Amino acid sequence: MSFSSLQDNPLLQPNLASPVVSGNQGLNHNGERIFSQLDRAAKIERVKVQELPTLEHALYLLRVQKTEQYKQVVYIDPFAKPNLKAPDDKNLFLLIDKVKEFLAGEGQVMLILGDSGAGKSAFNRHLEYELWQEYRPGDRIPLFINLPALDRPDKNLITEQLQSLEFSEQQIQDLRQHHQLLLICDGYDESQLTSNLHTTNALNRPGQQDIKLIITCRTQYLGPDYRDRFVPRVAGGYHLPANDLFHEAVIAPFTKDQIEKYVEKYVPLEPRTWITKEYMDKLATIPNLMDLVKNPFLLTLALEALPMVVQGKSDLSRLRVTRVQLFDIFVDHWLGVNKRRLQDQKLDKAERATLDELLEDGFEKNGIKFQRDLAAAIFKEQGGRPVVEYVHKRDKASWKALFFSHGFETTLLRDASLLSRAGTQYRFVHRSVLEYFFSCTICEPADINDADADTNATPLPVGDHPLSQSLIEEPSIVQFLAERAQIHPGFKEHLHALLELSKSDPLASQAAANAISIIVRAGVQFNGADLRSVRIPGADLTGGQFDSAQFLNADLTGVNLTKTWIRQVDFSRALMDRVMFGELPYLQEECQVDSCAFSPDGRLLATTLNNNNMAAPQDNSIGIYDTGTWTKTHTLRGHNSKITGVVYSPCSRYLVSGSWDGTVRLWNCETGMVDRILEGHSEGVEAVALSPCGKQVASVYRDRSLRLWDVDTGACTLTLSGLADIFNRIVYSPNGLDLAVYGDGGIGIYNVRSKPSLLALRREDAKPLCLAFSPEGRRIVAGDILGKVVVYDAASLEPEFRWKAHVQDVTGVGFSPDGQLLVSCSRDSLVKLWGSNSGALISNFTGHTKPVASVNFSPDGSKIASSSHDQTVRLWSHVGWLRQYHSETGEISLSVSTLPGRTECVAYSPDGLFIASGGRGGRLTIRSTQTGEVECVMPGHKGRVLCVAFSPCGRWIASGGNDKAVRLWNAHSRLPFRELLGYWTDIISIEFSGDGREVVSGCQGGVFRVWDVESGVSKKSYQGFSSTPCTIAYFPGRFQLAFARKGKVDIWDDRYTTYQNLLHVECMIKHFAISPCGEWIIVAGNGKVHLFVPKTPRRNKQPFTRPPGRSKQPFTRCMTVVDTFFGEITGLGWRPDALEFATSCNDGSVRVWKLVQDEDTGEVEVKMIWSSGCIGLAVSDAVFSDAVGLSSINRKLLKQRGAFVEIPSIQLQSPKV
Repeated sequence: MSFSSLQDNPLLQPNLASPVVSGNQGLNHNGERIFSQLDRAAKIERVKVQELPTLEHALYLLRVQKTEQYKQVVYIDPFAKPNLKAPDDKNLFLLIDKVKEFLAGEGQVMLILGDSGAGKSAFNRHLEYELWQEYRPGDRIPLFINLPALDRPDKNLITEQLQSLEFSEQQIQDLRQHHQLLLICDGYDESQLTSNLHTTNALNRPGQQDIKLIITCRTQYLGPDYRDRFVPRVAGGYHLPANDLFHEAVIAPFTKDQIEKYVEKYVPLEPRTWITKEYMDKLATIPNLMDLVKNPFLLTLALEALPMVVQGKSDLSRLRVTRVQLFDIFVDHWLGVNKRRLQDQKLDKAERATLDELLEDGFEKNGIKFQRDLAAAIFKEQGGRPVVEYVHKRDKASWKALFFSHGFETTLLRDASLLSRAGTQYRFVHRSVLEYFFSCTICEPADINDADADTNATPLPVGDHPLSQSLIEEPSIVQFLAERAQIHPGFKEHLHALLELSKSDPLASQAAANAISIIVRAGVQFNGADLRSVRIPGADLTGGQFDSAQFLNADLTGVNLTKTWIRQVDFSRALMDRVMFGELPYLQEECQVDSCAFSPDGRLLATTLNNNNMAAPQDNSIGIYDTGTWTKTHTLRGHNSKITGVVYSPCSRYLVSGSWDGTVRLWNCETGMVDRILEGHSEGVEAVALSPCGKQVASVYRDRSLRLWDVDTGACTLTLSGLADIFNRIVYSPNGLDLAVYGDGGIGIYNVRSKPSLLALRREDAKPLCLAFSPEGRRIVAGDILGKVVVYDAASLEPEFRWKAHVQDVTGVGFSPDGQLLVSCSRDSLVKLWGSNSGALISNFTGHTKPVASVNFSPDGSKIASSSHDQTVRLWSHVGWLRQYHSETGEISLSVSTLPGRTECVAYSPDGLFIASGGRGGRLTIRSTQTGEVECVMPGHKGRVLCVAFSPCGRWIASGGNDKAVRLWNAHSRLPFRELLGYWTDIISIEFSGDGREVVSGCQGGVFRVWDVESGVSKKSYQGFSSTPCTIAYFPGRFQLAFARKGKVDIWDDRYTTYQNLLHVECMIKHFAISPCGEWIIVAGNGKVHLFVPKTPRRNKQPFTRPPGRSKQPFTRCMTVVDTFFGEITGLGWRPDALEFATSCNDGSVRVWKLVQDEDTGEVEVKMIWSSGCIGLAVSDAVFSDAVGLSSINRKLLKQRGAFVEIPSIQLQSPKV
């Protein structure tokens, strides 16, 4: 399915008289019960059932009512995925099939998740209709339950629903005791529940008939521990979850085929000017619109609004449509349709007079105001609960009467609004419509026919301002407002004004916190901003850009700074209690850390330290950390050779380690002393494992023998030889009955009960280096020397799926405690988070500078610890990375989008207005240098684009890649001009000559060719430094070619036919660039950018003319270093007309920097102008002098990341407002 959740509302179906729809056709306007007129056959059937028992009669009438009420003009079967971490386009299944499987099985609760507008309610109603259609006496009885309409669904779920259907107490008791029920619970999020409905309604107690629950909920409503709210509990022991009785599915976005099927059904519903193909062409042509309408609710709106969207537009490829614009156009269109309907409708004199007044004042304007005011009242009076119950006699003196009384004007506006009605209950047709209209209370939509119109942003008293209530937990509203800020400069200025107001007025702090959250969400960057003394407690600045900004004396209490760029920011004297940075400090050791392990109770972390120094074997030790304070409590010494493994006992009281010294040691965690040494073998221990019960230790030795030890006695109970030469690692299964052994040639599963036996064996060409069982023991994950991760069935060792996870050896893998996530680490210095059911990449964790040796989840699953040869243990709070906004819908999802695609190169246009960057996918991307907005994407290369350059005249763009081709592009038309061939390996560097007539390209093998641009002929070639890869640049002023490789930059001049050294640095130079004035060279290496100038400035900026043999280096002064990068720097480029340069990085970012030099001291600062993205926390050179409220953990984190932190002598209290 996916289908619009509006599909079951006749409101959005054509040719309907009234937009206010009754969801219960058996009630009149006053809430009195009536029955619809049945056709003749139904009447005859009703007569036949008069003799049936009372309950069966009531069920028959309910069935008739439900099947008659169901109206769904367009229905598309939805696809779903198994969980939130699974990708949207792989391993999908029909949701209805999964539900039927659930109904036929033993499961008790099925959770169906989906984004706002995914079609959860529509699916529920269709499911109820289908089950009633198939119903036979004795079948399971389906009950659709609108949770927000009930008073106490957490206690009286069944009783309340059946009472609303007018079942008697006796009938309710009979149903509960003698019938099977299916409770289809819709709107868990909208009812604002947090309890486990299965448990709180005692559905697992003895005496209950078989009752199944299907619960639907918006994804963004849930936190990382959401399963606890839905997993049923074992009868008699509510503390024990019954995971095998819980099912889960997530409605996937529409595929292109589903969109087309929907359009095919939509078009014939009424006369239209377009056919299906024309709708599809326009959806595909307008940028990003096809992605937007993968949400079924937005597809419904888009199809209605599309004719107005494209009206008068000639080039649809340059048209950008956002979600808020679709809502604007649709609402205006809807009110226009209803205005014309009312004008043609027969009204009495008073009604006609009222309508005429509305028409004179602007019907659409009044319709928007009516719905906007209703949305504001719902949030103010009901805290956002969407259902409003109105009984005129009871509520005529309440706030509800303004919207639901019987007055002519109120009735006309209500009937023209996007409301649905079920008896005495009213609600907007969709939650997102409520959120849209509430956003309109903050910023009204502009006239859709006036693209330049601004919004009415009249200042309000702070206390009355709608932004004075927190919107941080309403991401959809924030997204609507962020899109408004992108469109309307006046609204953005108003938000900035609230920030300024907060500096002087404490009452403006909440409005200011919302304002800056909206501005950051809109992509506005605050680099260099003056934010001194702002009050923004609780603001969400996730992913914001604040390079070199000023936050002195600001109130930042509870602010979320996860993945925020705050390099060189001044936080002096800021209030920073409960600030969240989304990361934890790393643990610094004195030698490489080969492994780490959490204790089962989560209180301790053990690390194995190996110094690889045979002269000092005593330095091989185990470090024990308290995870509450992250301080080292013990250092365990005793092994006199490399420690090969460490594992905690289930009770966390002792620790087991193995070593090449041939011993296995059991350490007391409290005292740090050795309780027992297991020895008796001369060979070194390669691996050690502890059974889940804690009674048995397994060790593998260098001669490939395996021994089992009794922990209590220290006796060796079994020696198993003959493991061949392929196994040298071991892991116990969760049940403790089996042992996985793995190594050079494969994986084996041994049963280790009284008589050991080989249960399964799988040979692999690539050596597995690490292995872990899933928590329930059904799956095994392994990583190999080719960088692949493989998930196996544990019983058969058949691979379920495998994927390329890293570019080097995978050295560690592990499942999260709930089995939903996988983590891997590698010699490539990266830690990666994956979906365990799909292999989908969820997040990268960067920070290690050398190979990562091991990785583990904490017992509660909230943290990841990784150990590395860079002598650190890094701690990742992955929950913070999982809570992220969807780029178009604004919804929060637990599934994180992967990092941006790797950016390999960057170059400035000669006029300084554009930046070209290239990377994976064979595409060049052109961005504005002022805003960073993408102007154009140019596909062409068949692999990665590794280098790019503009010609000095601005006419051409040249690019090279791993498809071994140089491509020339017309920079004005953005179309390909010529392909230059002749290389046998990757092209890694490219540059135009000063006159633009020639282009020089260099390949991985160190060969450079000079090409004539017009003819495409290769004029000459140079052999670089042997076969060493290097990069090139023309030196300004004449034909001098600069080469870089390893730690040197040299110049080639045809007059001397030799290389002359320009500078030398103590790092491998990956890229370099020479400024247009020739006075600056930027060099990239080791994840840093170095800026050099000549020791003595050159007169008249003449080219270098040193005779060969001179070794003096003219560029010897390093003025500054920029080190805030989250990956390898892949490209550099100077702006032709200013001291600004651009960098590209394999973290996917493109950044623009400017040089600022102090005229008095000559010191140089590098400030960031803008960045295309921030994938991590950047705090280098930030100042936290006298910042108040920073926790000790955060202070440690900031110091490690290069910030200046000074603890205030007196901790001040945050001011109370």
